[in-house]
This record gives sequence, C-alpha cells and structure tokens, in this order.
Amino acid sequence: MTADPSDVLLDVDKLTVSFGDKPVLDDVSFSLRRDEVLGIVGETGAGKSILARALINLLPEEGRIASGDVRLNGRSILTMTPREQQQLRGGEISVIGTNAKSLLDPVETVGSQVARVLRAHRGGSRRDAWKAAVDLFAKVGIVDPERRAHAYPHELSGGMAQRVVIAMAMIAGPKVILADDATLGLDATIQVQVLDLLVQRCRELGLGAVIITHDLGIVAHYCDRVAIMREGRIVELKPTGRFLEQPEEAYSSVLLDAARVRPTPMGGHAPGDERSPAPAVPAKPLLEVQGLEKFFAVGGNSKAVRAVDGVSFSVGRGETLALVGESGSGKTTAGQCLVRLLNPDGGRILFDGADVTTLPERDFRPYRKRIQMVFQEPYVALNPRWPVEDLIAEPLELDPGMRRADRVRRVRELLDMVQLPAKLAGAYPHQLTAGEQKRIGIARALATNPDFVVFDEPTTALDIRVRAQIIDLVRELQQEMGLSALFITHDLNSVRSLAHYVAVMRYGKIVESGETETIFARPAQDYTKTLLAAELPIEQSEAQRNRALARRAG
Repeated sequence: MTADPSDVLLDVDKLTVSFGDKPVLDDVSFSLRRDEVLGIVGETGAGKSILARALINLLPEEGRIASGDVRLNGRSILTMTPREQQQLRGGEISVIGTNAKSLLDPVETVGSQVARVLRAHRGGSRRDAWKAAVDLFAKVGIVDPERRAHAYPHELSGGMAQRVVIAMAMIAGPKVILADDATLGLDATIQVQVLDLLVQRCRELGLGAVIITHDLGIVAHYCDRVAIMREGRIVELKPTGRFLEQPEEAYSSVLLDAARVRPTPMGGHAPGDERSPAPAVPAKPLLEVQGLEKFFAVGGNSKAVRAVDGVSFSVGRGETLALVGESGSGKTTAGQCLVRLLNPDGGRILFDGADVTTLPERDFRPYRKRIQMVFQEPYVALNPRWPVEDLIAEPLELDPGMRRADRVRRVRELLDMVQLPAKLAGAYPHQLTAGEQKRIGIARALATNPDFVVFDEPTTALDIRVRAQIIDLVRELQQEMGLSALFITHDLNSVRSLAHYVAVMRYGKIVESGETETIFARPAQDYTKTLLAAELPIEQSEAQRNRALARRAG
C-alpha cells in the first residue's frame, strides 16, 4: 500500500553509504508515516546503526552518503546548511541510543541537560526550560521529578537514566524519534515500561518512531511495520502481522525460527510433542544452599547492603535451576559465592555432601575442577593478551599431571565441543565475535569436566540467531555431559528452553520457586506475575495479542 505523500514524515530513497570504497548501506528505501512505529531488525553488522546516523547526516568521519536521499517533510536533509542540520538533530529528528548513562554528561545534572536541549532548539528562559524538563520527567514516569532533575547520571538507575534520555529526545517536540537498541541490556520490566512510554508519547503527539533492534519480540508487540536488514540492504518490508504469519524471504524465516521459544527436553515441549516430566528431586542434591548471606558495606556507613539475604535452594544431578530477577536482585552475587569468587557472610554451601562454605583456598582448590562459571561479559573475563588456546588451557593447570600434548588435544576437543573451528586457537579475544567469545567462555568452564556450572547471563545482548545457537549448545552439552547448572538470567524465553526449575529473586531474597512450567503457568507472587507480563515472545496468547494491539493503537 502506497502512503499518502502528505502523510509521510520521513522518506528514505535509495540511500547508499560507503566507507572508502566499501558500501555499508546499499540502496535502502522506506518511508515513515505520521503516527507510525516502524521496526528495523537485523543482526550485528547489518547496518542498522549506520542507517540511524545517516538519517541525521552524522556519519563517522570515514563514512559518506554516496547516493540517494533522505527527506523530512519533503525536504532533503542533504541540502540543508550546517546550521539547519544542527537544528534538525534533536529539534526535528531525535535519537535515543543504547547505554543511556554514556549519553549523558556526568558533571551536569540531568534536568539542566534536558533544559539545555530545549533552549538550543526552541529558545526561552532557563526557568521556563527547567520547568518544562521537570514536567516532562513526570510524563515519562520519573518518580519525584523535581528531585530527580537535580541528580547526576551516576545517581540514577539504568531504567531511570533511559527515561531521562527519552525526555531529552522529546523535549523539543521532534517529528521523528529514532530508538537505536534503546532498551538493550535493560531488565524486561524496565524495557516494557520504556517502550510503552515511547510508543504512547508518539501516539499522543502524532510522531513517527523507528525502533532499531535485534529483538523480534519487541517488533511483534510494538511495531506497525517491520523492515528486515541484511548486509546493508532491506530484504523484506511489510506490516508486522503479515510478516509474523508468512515471511517471504528465507533469511527472515531463519530469524523468526531462531526467535521463537526453543522446544526443551526438560519438561517443556514443542506444539504436538509429548511432555516429558521434570526429573524427580534426588535424595541427595549435588548442590544444596542453606540460608546463604552476602553483605556489602556502603561507603563509610556501618549499614550494609544485604545483596543475598537468607537464600536457600538445591540442584540435583543433571538438573538446571534458573535464577531470575531484575538487576540488583542478587543473582550474580549468589552465583559468585558458589564458586568462591566471593566469600559468603552466612549460611552453608554443601557440594556433593561436603560443606565447602569456609574451606581454606588450598582445601577448596580440588573443588574448582568440579564447580565452574561462565561469566556474563566474556570479553572482560578473557585476558586480551592471550590467544584462545591459552585461555582454554588455563583451567587445565588444576591437573598438574597433564602433559602438554594432552592439553593441546583437550583444547581441540573443547573447540569442537562448542562448535568453533580449530583455526581460532591462535586468535585473540578482540578478533572474535560476541557469540564466539561466549563459546570460548563455555569451553573454559568445561575444560576440567565439571559436575556443576554457573551460567551468568549467557544470552545477554546477543543477536537472534547467536542467542538461539548458545541455548541449543548449552542444552546439548548438558545432555551429553550430565551437567548440573545454575542458569542466571532475565531472559525468560531462555528459561523455558533450559531449566527444570525456577527461583525468582528480589532484593536479595527468593520470593517464589518451583517447576518451570508451573511458575510460567500459575505464578503465585505478584512480582513473578510482573516479570512474566514483561515477556515479549513471538508467539502470543490472546491476552498478549490484545495488549500488543493496544500498545500499537496507543
């Protein structure tokens, strides 16, 4: 269906962007209508972020628009003067980026920063601009907006900082909002709040919005149309409902399949499959945690933050427990206590019947072969000066009797186990993709043939297909090796694919636990219901479809 020209806010016509002689955007065309939310989806390297920068003609120094045009209300932004383009950015087209705190000035209050944007584009007094900023803070859901306006970025949570960035993008009344992975890394509940707010404000003000993402769940719930990008080109563009029902391109079908809830052999099932019950709890769990406590002192105050507050759970042999909750709930701290990266302040950790809670490091060392951890940010955890073969071989030093030839052979086995080519043995971490780094982290953890592995957010911030590959890999390895695992995550779709049981954490405590299917089907606690309501799956129940339609309709 061709859009009415008078209704088109933004028109991108055969846009090609090159870095030197290499095109990174190739003949990209689409339009954005008033009161429309368009989703642009693609994997890392597809050209999504370069497209966002090209739409405001603010490319990196080596980039240039080789051909094509970008028109706002019928006028080409490429023919505007530098001053007109400066007024365009933030005044007519605003960008909301990833990692809000990095976008804010750390030495200026957030209220002053937002007020300054308004004065730069619309003029007015400092007092009026400040009042407008505070009023908008209230509208974007910031509690106690007057006080928060006086805060500095480091004093805000990630979700609160993202709301400030949204306010900054809207303060000057732009016609178009570009949200470039604006919710990446946020908790599911905060993500939904931010997106609800963004779409609601666009509907109220008659704006157009472009949501650039790699999450098809976001597209399914919020976008009127979707464009699929691959290698700098738009390969498919159609209304969201039609796309989800019947994508035309093979690549689109691959992305959709990867984004759907993965069938699990652990009690979940694909449609039409027979259910397999979760395994019975063994008489003696491999891991038993009793009343675990971990406190952290805050500044010079004697008062301590109770990061883990009386947590108890058990994990049987070959079993997976998912520990879910929002950032700051204590999930990662609990996991680090299990592998003794942090020493508990109370409670007991029993592993294979032995109390390992307060063992001296020398006595705990043999248990390190049996208890391993895959870290949330593998690039941070991997020594950048070591090649992959040394990174994977390091844990093998726990076995001083192993010969060098055996270590080399074991490294090759582990690379094959995590489905990486042997040629990567000589590569360094910066030469790997995010998915490859995650796999190396998994290979390191499996090097000593452990009985128990803590997986800390193994699917966070990964592309659609890579996330699905990591989920399948973890599941296959658990089946082959009989691993027990603690799966720390806020990705609820992954939980359904991997876990026998779920424990929900909030403020350092476990507020609900049980079999995965029971928790998802019949949550007892309001907090658990809130987490599940924030899930944005591709497959939607009737209630979810109705909520998605309401979101799109404002």
